[in-house]
Amino acid sequence: MYRLLIVDDEPTIVNGLVQLFQENTEFELDICKAYSSKEALNIAMTTKLDILVCDIRMPQKNGLQLVDEIAYYWPLCRIIFLTGYSEFEYVYEALRKKVDNYILKTEGIEPIFQAVKVAISKLEEENNLRRQQERVQMQFQIAEPFLKNELLERVFNGVSLIFLRCEPRYEEVDIRISIDQPAFFLIGQVDRLEGHKSKINLQTVQRIFDNYLPPSIVCEKVIYPDDVLVWLLQPGEELMSRFQEGRGIVVYMRGILELVQNECEELLRVSVSFGMSRNLMNNWDTIRLQYKSLHSMIQNMASLGQNMVIVDIEKTSAHEESLYEGGRIQQDDGNTLVIEKIQRYVDKNLSGDVSLTAIAEEVHFNPSYLSRYYKQMTGHNLLEYIQTKKLDGAIHLMENTTLRLNEIAIRVGFDSHSYFTTFFKKKMGLSPQEYRNK
Repeated sequence: MYRLLIVDDEPTIVNGLVQLFQENTEFELDICKAYSSKEALNIAMTTKLDILVCDIRMPQKNGLQLVDEIAYYWPLCRIIFLTGYSEFEYVYEALRKKVDNYILKTEGIEPIFQAVKVAISKLEEENNLRRQQERVQMQFQIAEPFLKNELLERVFNGVSLIFLRCEPRYEEVDIRISIDQPAFFLIGQVDRLEGHKSKINLQTVQRIFDNYLPPSIVCEKVIYPDDVLVWLLQPGEELMSRFQEGRGIVVYMRGILELVQNECEELLRVSVSFGMSRNLMNNWDTIRLQYKSLHSMIQNMASLGQNMVIVDIEKTSAHEESLYEGGRIQQDDGNTLVIEKIQRYVDKNLSGDVSLTAIAEEVHFNPSYLSRYYKQMTGHNLLEYIQTKKLDGAIHLMENTTLRLNEIAIRVGFDSHSYFTTFFKKKMGLSPQEYRNK
C-alpha cells in the first residue's frame, strides 16, 4: 500500500481531494493531509511518504521549498504540483527539481487521478528494478569480518565496548560507533527460515535494510546466535538537529522499518519483526537487558501469530511485557487483547490522530500489516470501524448535547464542517442539521 500526502493551504481543496481519492475504487492508498508546509514536514518526519500532491504557492514555505525538505527524508517520494498559476518560473523550477507533474487546479480531478496513477507506475518500476538487482545480489554471500562479529556479540552479552576496544585482539577492528553520542540498537527476527536458504535470507534482509538506511546514520551489524539480526545505529549530528525531541529519530526509524518489512514480504515472502532500544548514551550497561526484553517480546508475539511487529521498548509498559513473557498468554486471548487495544485507542482519540500509522505504533505493528490483521481477526475493515465510531459519536452528541454542529465535527475528528456534513449525509441520507431537526 502506498501513502499519499495532500498539501494545500485551502482546507476545502485538501478535504475535497481526500474524499475523491477515498471514493475512487481504482486506488488503494493510505491518505494523509496537511494544510501547511510546516504540518506536512511534521508528517514527513514521522511517516513514510510515497506520493506528494502539493500546492505550489503557500505562505511561509512554498511547495518548491517543501519538496527539498521532503526529499531529505524520503528521496523516492514522487512529486505532483497543483497550482492556480501557470507562470514560466514555477514550471521551470518544478522541471529542474524533476517533479513528476505540474497541474493547474482549473483542469479538474481527472488529470490529478492520472498523475497519481503514473506516479504509482513509476514507484512500481523502481521497486521491480531494486528487486531484480537484489535477486542478483542474493547469489552472493557477503561475510562480515569475523572479529567485528565477535566483538559486537560480546557487546550484546554485556561486555563494555570501552573495555573491548582496549583489547589487543580487536585493536584493528574499525567500530564507527561513539559511546558518548546518542545511539540505539535494533534487533530483527525473520520468520519462515528454511534450510540452506536461511542464511541467504538473513543476509538479504541486511542488504535491504542497508538500502533504505540514510547515509546520515552510521551502522554496525551482526547476525547474532539463533538467527537474530542486530544493528547498532548512530544518527549524525545534522540529522539529530532536525528533530526537536530525542524520540523523533525513533519515530523516523519506524518509517524506514516499514519499508524494509514491506520489501522483505514482497521479495522473500518472509515476515520480519523489529525491536528498538532506548538511547544508549550513558546507558550502555543496559544493552543486554534491553536485548533480552525485546527478543522475548518479539518471539512471544510471533508465537501468537502476530508478525511484522515493530516493538519500541520506550512504548512498552511493564504490564505489557509481562503479558508476553514466557508464553503466559494464549493465542486467542492475545489476539483479542490486541483488537481491544486498537478499538480503545480509536474510541479515546476520535478527535485526534486515528491514522494507520498512529494506531500501529500503539500496538507495535507495521501499518500495512495492521490493516490486514484487523480484517483477518474481525472480518471488517479498520476504516469501517473508525467511521462507525465517528458516526456514533456525532449522533450521540447531537441527541444528548446542545453543542453546535461545527463543535461536534471537531470532537469526532473532522477539522472541516463541510467535510463532516458530506460524510454524515453519505452515511445517514440526511445532513447533520436535518438529522438534528428531525
